[in-house]
Amino acid sequence: EEMGMSFWNPLTCITGCLVVYSVGEFLSKKTKGAVSSLLFACVLFLIGFWSGLLPKDITTQSGLVAVMANFGTAFMITNIGTLINLEDLIREWKTVVISLFAIAAIALICFTVGSLLFGREYALIAAPPVAGSTVAGIIVTSAAEAANRPELAAFAVLVLSVQKFFGIPISTFCIRKELRIKRGSGFFKSNTVEEKSSLKLPSMRIFKETPKNLRSNTIYICKVALVACIADFVGKATLIPGSSPANYILNPNIAYLLFGLIFARIGFLEKDIFAKANSSGIITFGLLLMLPGSLATLSPSGLLSMIVPVFGILLICSIGIIVICGIVGKVLGCSPYTSAAVGVTCMLAYPATQIITTEGVDSFEWEGDERQKAMDYILPKMIIGGFVTVTIASVAFASIIGPIIF
Repeated sequence: EEMGMSFWNPLTCITGCLVVYSVGEFLSKKTKGAVSSLLFACVLFLIGFWSGLLPKDITTQSGLVAVMANFGTAFMITNIGTLINLEDLIREWKTVVISLFAIAAIALICFTVGSLLFGREYALIAAPPVAGSTVAGIIVTSAAEAANRPELAAFAVLVLSVQKFFGIPISTFCIRKELRIKRGSGFFKSNTVEEKSSLKLPSMRIFKETPKNLRSNTIYICKVALVACIADFVGKATLIPGSSPANYILNPNIAYLLFGLIFARIGFLEKDIFAKANSSGIITFGLLLMLPGSLATLSPSGLLSMIVPVFGILLICSIGIIVICGIVGKVLGCSPYTSAAVGVTCMLAYPATQIITTEGVDSFEWEGDERQKAMDYILPKMIIGGFVTVTIASVAFASIIGPIIF
């Protein structure tokens, strides 16, 4: 014990976490991304916690989790807001509609069948992670930990780490099926792939481009912080009186996203400003670090008891997405395969959407410029689908559902 106490300090803790995630990424690359690095990391953390090799508070002791909880998540979501391209969303409006119905399908399933089969709390806490990504997972795990329900937080992390097992095979199958049908009908031979409509929204730029001498990392981060503060003030001003836990008309997390978008449109923030400030790496890692802490409270028997609900909820959500997106796609004149592939992007997130689409396209023998046409046809749908579900809708969804559970 004495030795243990002296060995683990913030520096050794953060290094330990980095090693776990790096091994996770290495193993994930070995499976060509079929098994997510988060799943490997979760398994490694569990082995570490259960064997006593890692201290239970390794993530919080690293100090980075406190940073993320205090302001990192706000910065990250604001940065995501700057990435939203309204022109693309309007051009691919059918994809946007199908993606939103995928989230609606998840909500519907989790509030009804999911709650009946697996209990309301499990079903509802699983919904945002199924509908989205790490950020949605963090919003609900934070809500669960604030409500002193670490087992629910652990459940949400498990859902996040397992969902690619459902998303990858479904989307791979649908993309290949869709391409095979389109290729068979000569769709990519003729020049009928829709030309990008030259949609231009009026410019809202008020701010001139940042002068060269002011393009420093500190100034970039400062601008993100200012926008996040404004969003935070506005969001917190919409507190619903008497709500416990605190609930807002405009949830601060949605406000970060919205203000990131607006301030990028008016030219105050650059697109993907974090990449420009060379700071996305550590913040992204901080996001990942917020997830496994709740696994420390999980016993082997507790994990076993969660396996059925985790897989069960993901299975019924997948079926719900395929059915509902298929119907919506039919109404909009999209093929059921494209609609299902776009629907399950919520379980993939970028870069998985791009990797799977590229692999799908490359699994065929193409002639001439057919490959490029196939890519132009399917890739924007997958990227935008994933963007709408994972980035925009799931953050909103998690912010709404968090207070409902507790």
